[in-house]
Amino acid sequence: MATTPPAPPSSSDPRDDAFIREVDEAYREDEIRKFTRQYGRWIVLAIALALAALGGTMFWKAEQVRKTEALSEQFTKALGQVDSGATTEAAQALADIGESNNPSYRALAAFTQAGIALNGGDSEKASASFRRVADDPKVAEPLRQAATMKLLRLKFDTIASEEVLKRAAPFIEGDSPWFPIAGEMAALAHLKAGDTEKAGALFFRIASDQRSPVSLRARAEQMAAALGQDVTKIAEAQQKARETEALAADAAKDAAAEKAETQ
Repeated sequence: MATTPPAPPSSSDPRDDAFIREVDEAYREDEIRKFTRQYGRWIVLAIALALAALGGTMFWKAEQVRKTEALSEQFTKALGQVDSGATTEAAQALADIGESNNPSYRALAAFTQAGIALNGGDSEKASASFRRVADDPKVAEPLRQAATMKLLRLKFDTIASEEVLKRAAPFIEGDSPWFPIAGEMAALAHLKAGDTEKAGALFFRIASDQRSPVSLRARAEQMAAALGQDVTKIAEAQQKARETEALAADAAKDAAAEKAETQ
């Protein structure tokens, strides 16, 4: 768009000032008309596309909420049917949920199907349900890990010790919350393979881990003692772990306080 032409020298005559203003306004209006003719349709099109995109996004979100609410109602109804013993009626609803695009409800349906199968003595069907969850990359990691652990416990007696150790390894290394359960299965696999030293060390770790259920810690301590571990050091290891957790908590608080001060 062209700029406004330079104003002529000012005049002391008010009529000249009025004439100059009229010329200036006419010039501006002419420039606006030119701009509108050249770019107006594109501006209107851009606004229309923006509004369409906004409307489409809002519709998509509303549709997702509607579908999730429908799945929630369907799943709740299926659970009620399971509780009342109407598993045949629940089976079809769970199968439908299992085919949905919602990974969380797919996983919940599979866990429920596995429970029904186990109650009916069908371990193979239960294993297939757990495997679907464990192998679904769209399912949240905690649910996939839970399915992996349940599948490993279900298959423990039918797979080789090497395979048990391979599947349990990711939950033993590091600081996985599934360590107590995975560790016990790995320790038993080491025992089956004849490696009492590794089995004893794992049982000792389980007994020393405060995250382990009380019954599991007691069982692990007995096994560790039977395999030659010095269980008198378990209390010391537990105290050391508590101190480490306390230090980590203090460090997190200090970091949060520093962040708050800088904001």
